[in-house]
Formats: sequence, C-alpha cells, structure tokens
Amino acid sequence: MIYQPQRVFVDKDALAFGYCEKILKTLHPLKPIILSSSEALDAFVPSDISLSKGKQFLHLKNFKADAFKLCPGFTKDILCCNYYVLDLIENCPLECTYCILQAFLNKSVITFHVNVEELVETMIATIKSRPQQPFRIGTGEHSDSLALDHIFQVNPYLVDVFSGLDNATLELKTKTDLIGPLLGLDHRGKTVVSWSLNPSEIIRANELKTASLEDRLKAANRLEKDGYKIGFHFDPLIHYENWERGYSRTIDLMLEAVQPENIAWISLGTLRYIPSLKQIAEERFPRISIFSNEFVAAEDGKMRYIKPLRKTMLLRVSKWIQEKAPNIPLYLCMEKHAIWKQMCNNYPQTPEELESYLNSNL
Repeated sequence: MIYQPQRVFVDKDALAFGYCEKILKTLHPLKPIILSSSEALDAFVPSDISLSKGKQFLHLKNFKADAFKLCPGFTKDILCCNYYVLDLIENCPLECTYCILQAFLNKSVITFHVNVEELVETMIATIKSRPQQPFRIGTGEHSDSLALDHIFQVNPYLVDVFSGLDNATLELKTKTDLIGPLLGLDHRGKTVVSWSLNPSEIIRANELKTASLEDRLKAANRLEKDGYKIGFHFDPLIHYENWERGYSRTIDLMLEAVQPENIAWISLGTLRYIPSLKQIAEERFPRISIFSNEFVAAEDGKMRYIKPLRKTMLLRVSKWIQEKAPNIPLYLCMEKHAIWKQMCNNYPQTPEELESYLNSNL
C-alpha cells in the first residue's frame, strides 16, 4: 500500500531547505499548513488522536538535535554489534501489531527532518574522524527505510554519500517492495538492503500494510541483480502453532530468491516488548493472539518468551540456516553471551569482533 498523507504541516523554519521544497512539489496539489514552530502542531493534532488517524498527517521539520547515534540497544550485558542509526524519519505508515513505536513515540504523526544535508554532514564528520573504525549505519530505527521514499526521495542521496565513504556501510531495512528509487544507482557495494521476514501467515495477521513474503523476496532478488548485497532479519521470531514448519519454509524461500554469497548477514531475535505495548496493541488490533504465550519480565524491563522457548526458537532457526548456508554471517539481536555460546561453538566475544564478523561478507 502506497502511503499518501491527508494533511501536511511545515514548520516555518523548515521552508528554507531544499528537501522541504522538493517534498511539497511531490505532494502538490495538497496545500501545506505553515506552523510558527513544531509546538504549534498541537493546535491541529490533539494529544488523544488515534495512532491510525495521526499517521495520516505529515510533519516537515528542521531537526536541531543529533540524528546520528549508537544503537539504543547497546549494553555491556548483551553482545551488540556496534550498530549506528541515522534518524531522519519518526513514525511509520506500516501497521505491525507488535511495533514498539506504538508505545514509544510521543507524536502519532509522521515526521521528516528536512535538514537532511546538515544531519548527514554531522554523520560524515564523525565517520571521517575515526578512519580505522568500520561503521554499519541504518535508517530504520523509527520507520521503514523504503516505505516513504516516493515522497522524501532521500535514499538515492544517502546511497551516493555512502558510495564515497571507505569505512561505512549503509543498511536500508524494509518490509515493503518499494525498491524503484534504488534501481540503477552507483552504490559501489556500500549499501545493503535488508528485509524483515516472517512466515506468510504471520505477515497476513500481524504485519498489516506491508508487502507479502513473496513480493519482499522478489524485490530482494531484483536488487541482488542490481549488485546490492542483501540482508535478512528474522526479528521478531513469533511463536505460533506451526512455527517450525513456517520458519523452515520461509528460510527455503529466502535461499531460493537470493544466492547465499550475496547475503551480507542474517539476524535473529524473538518477540519482546515493553509492558505498556500489550494493552495498546490489543486495543488497536483486537483479533491478535501473539501476546497470549507465556512471557516473563527480563532484566532489561522487556517482556520476553520464557527462556526455554526462546532458546528453542533461536537454536532451531539458526541451525536450519547454518545447515543450508553455513557461510552467511548470522547474529543474535539483544541476547546475552550464554545464548550465543549455545548457538555457536566459536562466537565473537566483543562488539568489535562481532562487527568485523558481519563485515566479512561485504
């Protein structure tokens, strides 16, 4: 489903930026409402507006904070991969029932930071100041990386920027098949396009407004032919009655669509959520059942499957992948060393070692 906003709000100080002008031309004849400041948006978008209704509004903003930062999942207890995020978009037009953004973001509107060049220049300065450090950088923390680019037109610019950075790789994560803007670009192997995967029955029930599994894999195959490395994320793994058959089949379809040597990495992570999300999600999507399993509060404050179930899912899915494609770098997202040790006899011990391992297939 292609997103189109019903109303567009523009901060007055955002009008000076080229991306703002370009976006407004794309949205013509939709007339923007000019705001004196971001705070003035409250007069048009009440705080109690539904999340679905709020997503129909687009806010163009001059972002005055730092959009480039270390992944917020980084802790000393969990083996992390030194991942960085570049936040240009807040909120997502897709409707995944388990999405943490439902409970995380203060505003329900979709916001784009139009001072893209300024934010990217700050990122480049950091990257160039550490020439010996490899950077993996994603734009998919607060939104889908491709779902809005028919409006924002930012990904071709980012691909071009990263094509000239020796020690940085861009990752664009998506659940869509909206790859048109990426075709034919001179990416020089510095951009990885990644898809989040789940069995078709999970996608139909819980990943609303996203592309089907078949269409995601067709898009991945098309970009593989365009020379891109492809990534896949089985995160979250969701437990349901036929989960073993579903995930095994999904892995088979993935490896039929993309050659293993062209897969940059695969991540695994089981369903987890902050406690406030369950009520929000079940009120918005009354028919969902994914929170009906037995969950426990973990040390990080998130609700997680009980440990035996979580370990079973991670170990079996990782085994299926490693048996069929042993050379693809495979990693766990937000898991402790004990789980890693059971999955791999020899596994990276530090974030730096994990980062080097993930870069080995680029």
